[in-house]
Amino acid sequence: MPHINSEASIPEEKLIWDLPLRVFHWSMVLTVAIAALTGYFFEEWWLDVHVYAGYSIGCLLAFRLIWGFVGSYYSRFHTYPVKIKDVTLHLKSLMRGKSEPHTGHNPVGAWMIMVLLSSLTLLIITGMVVWGGQENQGPLAQLIGYKVGDFSEDIHEILANILMFAIAIHILGVLVETFVFKHSLIKSMVTGKKATTDTKASVTIWHTLRGAFIFGLILTGVLYWGAIAPSPFMTETHVFPAYKQECGECHPAYHPSLRTASNWQAIMNNLSDHFGEDASLDEQTTQEISTYLQANNAQSFDTEVSHKIGRHDTKSMRMTDTRYWQKKHDEIKDSDFKHSSIGSKVNCNGCHQDADTGRYDDEKIKLPKGVKS
Repeated sequence: MPHINSEASIPEEKLIWDLPLRVFHWSMVLTVAIAALTGYFFEEWWLDVHVYAGYSIGCLLAFRLIWGFVGSYYSRFHTYPVKIKDVTLHLKSLMRGKSEPHTGHNPVGAWMIMVLLSSLTLLIITGMVVWGGQENQGPLAQLIGYKVGDFSEDIHEILANILMFAIAIHILGVLVETFVFKHSLIKSMVTGKKATTDTKASVTIWHTLRGAFIFGLILTGVLYWGAIAPSPFMTETHVFPAYKQECGECHPAYHPSLRTASNWQAIMNNLSDHFGEDASLDEQTTQEISTYLQANNAQSFDTEVSHKIGRHDTKSMRMTDTRYWQKKHDEIKDSDFKHSSIGSKVNCNGCHQDADTGRYDDEKIKLPKGVKS
C-alpha cells in the first residue's frame, strides 16, 4: 500500500489575513460608525465630522479596491468564491444546519463584502455631490449645482439605509458563524490567523510595507485633491457700504440672497412702515440700496438658503414665515430666541457664524450657551 502522509491533512494555524487588510477592516468599522451616528442622530452642526468620516471612508475604499489586486492571496478579489454554484451549495448547506469552514471568505460572505464595498462607494460619490452642490464645499463645489446636490441627498439617504440593512445582515451572519458553527471569524480578523491545510496562504512583512506605502499615496492624494488644490467656492458678495450702515444700525444687514427681487423692492418701497418702524431714507440712498439688493437677490446665488428660503416670497415679506425656516427652527423655543446673545428670530448672526457671507453652513451653527435644540 502507498504511504499516506497524515500530517498533510491536519489543519494548522496560519496567517491568512494580512495586517493592512485587518487595519482596513477595523478602521472601516470605526469610521462607518462615526458617519452613521453623525448622519442619523447628531445635529446639523456635526456635519463637518460626518464629512471627515466620509473622506476617511473614501481613503479606505480606495485602498481596499487596490489591495483587492495586489494584497496577499486571500485579500485578492479573484479568490472570492462568488460563482452562483458556490453560493447555492453554501446556502443549501446552511439550510441543513451546516457550514463548512473556508480558509478565506465563504460564498455568502464574499457576496456580502461586495455589496458592502459597492454601497459604500456609491455613498461616498453621492456624499461628495451633496457636499459640493448643496453645501458649496469640497472639490466638486464649482462643478455641481444646488439642484443636483439636493437631488443627490435623497439618493444618499436611501443608500445609507441600504448600507445599514446590509451591515445588520453581515453582523448577524458573523455571529451565527461564530457562535452556532464555531468558526472563529472575529478572532481571525484580529489575529489574522486561521486553522487550515491550505498551502496558498502566504503573508509576509512585504505585504505590510506595501500596504503602508499604497495607503500613504492615497492619503496624500486625497488631502491634496480635497483640501489643498481647490479653494472653497465662496458665495460672499461685497456688502454695499450704505446698506450695511443704514440697515445695520437696527438689525443685521441681511445677505441679499435671503429675499427675492420683488420682496426687496416691496420692502424698500415701504420704508415708512418697515415692520412697524419708520426707516425712511433719502431718495438717493433708498435707490442705491434698492438697486444693490435687487441685483444680488436670491436668484443670483446657488446656495441652500437662497433656494429654500430666499426664493420663497411670503405675504409678510419675513423670511421667518417660510416653511423651510420654520421646519429648521421648530425645536427652538420662543424663549430661546429671547436669549441675550440672540434677541429675536431675525438675528441670524446670533447662531450662524457665517450669516454675513450668505453661506449658512451647517457646521458654522453655534448655539449660545443655554440654548438647546
